[in-house]
Amino acid sequence: MSSKMKSHKWRKWLGRIFVFTFLGAVAVAIWAWRLDIEMKKRIAHGWFRPPVNLYARGEVLFTHEIISASTVRKSLLQRHYRERFGSESLYPKDFIMLNHDQCAKILNDDFMSGLDACVEFREGDDTIKPSEAGTPVLIAFSHGEAPSAPIQGQQGDGSWTISHIFGGEPFTEVKSVQLEPELFAQFYNGKPILRQIIDMGDVPLDCSEAVTAIEDRTFLENPGISFKGILRALVNDVLKGRYAEGGSTITQQLVKNYFLTPQKTLRRKITEVVMAMLLDASLRKDQILENYLNVIYMGQSGPFQVIGFGAASRHYFNEKLNSIDLPKCALLAAIINNPGYFDPFTHPNHARERRSLVLKAMVSDKMISQQDADWANSTPLPTQSEESLHDPAPYYTQAIFRELKRLNISTENGLNVYTSLDVGAQESAEKKVLEHVRKLEQDDPYITKLKAKGEKLEASLISVDVDSGDVLALVGGRHFENTQYNRVLDAHRQVGSVMKIFDYLAALEGNQPNGKPYTATSLIKDEPFVYHYQGQEWSPRDYTRTYHGEVPLFYALKDSLNDATARMGIQVGLTNIVDVARRAGITQSNIEPLPSLTLGAFELYPWEVATGALTVARFGLMRPLQYVLRVTDPDGQEIYVAHPKDVRAFSPQTVAVLIGMMKQTLLTGTARRATLEGFDWPAAGKTGTTSDTRDAWFVGFTPHVLTVTWTGYDDNTPSMLTGASGALPLWLSFMRDYCKRFPKDDFAWPKGVEKFTYTAAQLRKQVPTAYPFETAQNTTLIRIK
Repeated sequence: MSSKMKSHKWRKWLGRIFVFTFLGAVAVAIWAWRLDIEMKKRIAHGWFRPPVNLYARGEVLFTHEIISASTVRKSLLQRHYRERFGSESLYPKDFIMLNHDQCAKILNDDFMSGLDACVEFREGDDTIKPSEAGTPVLIAFSHGEAPSAPIQGQQGDGSWTISHIFGGEPFTEVKSVQLEPELFAQFYNGKPILRQIIDMGDVPLDCSEAVTAIEDRTFLENPGISFKGILRALVNDVLKGRYAEGGSTITQQLVKNYFLTPQKTLRRKITEVVMAMLLDASLRKDQILENYLNVIYMGQSGPFQVIGFGAASRHYFNEKLNSIDLPKCALLAAIINNPGYFDPFTHPNHARERRSLVLKAMVSDKMISQQDADWANSTPLPTQSEESLHDPAPYYTQAIFRELKRLNISTENGLNVYTSLDVGAQESAEKKVLEHVRKLEQDDPYITKLKAKGEKLEASLISVDVDSGDVLALVGGRHFENTQYNRVLDAHRQVGSVMKIFDYLAALEGNQPNGKPYTATSLIKDEPFVYHYQGQEWSPRDYTRTYHGEVPLFYALKDSLNDATARMGIQVGLTNIVDVARRAGITQSNIEPLPSLTLGAFELYPWEVATGALTVARFGLMRPLQYVLRVTDPDGQEIYVAHPKDVRAFSPQTVAVLIGMMKQTLLTGTARRATLEGFDWPAAGKTGTTSDTRDAWFVGFTPHVLTVTWTGYDDNTPSMLTGASGALPLWLSFMRDYCKRFPKDDFAWPKGVEKFTYTAAQLRKQVPTAYPFETAQNTTLIRIK
């Protein structure tokens, strides 16, 4: 081949290479241009979409509540109030603990008798109440015995109580005060994430220098990427035969965390490099660092992802970012590399070593002195406290989002949702539900056998504030992670003897066959019978298979006698019972006026049971359950405010008679286990057991709180549990814990009724077959004057 032909061939190949190179460069340029457009378009809509913030209701403190000054102090600290001492001035979100003498200087002597301590604070920027920030509040405490340390004490010990509450300027005595709502969950795109957006002005210099020293020492000079770092990472990847090191700058990490997925592929890495250079060219360095500090993953708090330095400072130190010092900044910078491995709560040795490395890098870059580093290294690591952020109450959260949907409120652009959740009640309820099913699976032989076959016992609980109708706690099952089926909202289960609440209320509204009104001591027959209807026969069956002849009305209810109740219910009128249930608020489920209705042979949702029972607990005032109290947009503009309306469904005097009868259920009836185990708060209730033992219920309430519990199997496997053995223990465990804060006052009986005594002699005469312990004591009941 001639040299001329060879030259032509080379020119031809060079031309092709040039064309391909040119086309490749054009393609890369177009690709980079499109990436740049996509990035800028996304940034133009704002770096961070507003979250849906869920707030628990502010803790309510009331006079005569059993609580210590030190417990109130803890609540204020948890809400990030600042404690002051001595003669320091109080500003919004400040508080001070005062002894007897200090209280005396502030209050009139009329209030000082028996007073041992005070807590004075100024309210913060309250987002749900109309009061202004800075409103002063003073809470006075008394103690049963003169304490050696006036502001010490334990909540629920029965000796510390709130004696007085004062608010405003000048101080005026009030019955209660409500603290600020407490953020308990944040959702970004439906995921529970803790994030607090910060500006660079919120970031201490020690923090920004610690991050750049350990993560990207050339951050201020590099063009968004580090060629040296990429080369080093490439060599390590080749030597180890896998993707082992990224060599990423802060800008690359921002791109990876905000714009890309975490998958480790060559294509994604190339995309990351190109986008980092584009981002560096379009943003200032302080903007890049600010957004990086807002998007970086910093650990896990239960189901929450802790995202960004703002949330991390709260999580690890319970402090605002702008207030932390060098040791804490160095620790946050240390955690970035591997939040799980360098978690100071679970791996303190790893965290300490990494923090030391950060401080060494800062000394090397002349950001701090060796003396500063030595001091920071000697500072103890934080330890996890009870003030860490809470679990987002998944079953309760389901109810909140359903309520928002029902109210036609969109969550797309972020919301602040103020709910009726009580954080303490919710945490207790979740714990008690799990303990309850595990105990039954361990101690009950029949349940244990079912567990061995793969059957999982379930339970649910809903608790409601009697006065307001606020749902305090809601637990729809033992493990939300395993199943999102919410048994409070969605389980349609037979209610069994719980229905007798409404049977007897219908009776107390009506008359006996002799025309006289029913009372708590009216006699009804407890004996077998057959009822004929629509060409059919129906006969109730009592759980114990024993019969007592004629019994007083209260006795039939407290001992849950089926034959007596069914006979009475049919006489009162099945349509009347349906009407009573509807007026009480049970409107979702279909209830047919069939004779089996009297014994609860139909399905209701637990939330419906709670609604109906709440009407009874509120002496006939019907109020729907409340989950959402108020909703605002991210700017604080009001979208929704709940305005609950009471409907007078029943006469308070009639309901008072029923509550007096239901109190006997816990004292001497089917739920007497509660009294035997020391539950001595005044309470009324009703057990519920279906005939096939597929469902066990307990409904019970004090003057302050109502709780409904259920236990059973999702597939309707019989559990052989009754309301007393399967649901009451859960109710008792939760209520004994939650009711510690309340005084043991009886129900506030309405005018027009009075207490009276049904003697043991009367019971022995009318019910000879009564249990011996029942006939040995008098019974206190209610009657209409």
